[in-house]
Amino acid sequence: MQINVATLLQEKVGSRRKLTIENELVQLPEFKYSREINGSANLLRIKRGILVSAKIDITLELQCARCLCDFESTYLLQFDEEFVLSEPHPITAELPAYDEEDFLIDKYWHLDLSEAIRQYEQTAVPLVPLCTSECVGLDKGIILESANHLDNRWAALSGLAKQLEEEESDGIT
Repeated sequence: MQINVATLLQEKVGSRRKLTIENELVQLPEFKYSREINGSANLLRIKRGILVSAKIDITLELQCARCLCDFESTYLLQFDEEFVLSEPHPITAELPAYDEEDFLIDKYWHLDLSEAIRQYEQTAVPLVPLCTSECVGLDKGIILESANHLDNRWAALSGLAKQLEEEESDGIT
């Protein structure tokens, strides 16, 4: 998602812009990354470039860690990131020092939020995604489902399973 900041960079430090983001497509082909986002971004002119304060809603397709069902969940990404000039300023000819990890404003005066959004998405996704907090999981779900549909061929093993369960609860190994 590229934003042209040419006029904002020509204004004095402290100048602001507010952007509303609606159904914007964010793509990074090198990561096979494509998302549709909504939200807002505040741009603030600072000495080194632009400070972006963003609040972005992103819907992700995840797989439940317990039952392995696919589900969608919406997350709010909030971040403040500095975008630094990568070319000398055309009016002042200043070029601030920057690191390779800094987000840059390109020579056409565009800043690209795509990589920042991708990085913050990675931190927003839970390590153990759950479809619901009450999800019983795959093993318990199978046990509950199979309890309703008993197969007589497994009746002998069912008795053995019950015996082993009782022994475990008594502390016998």
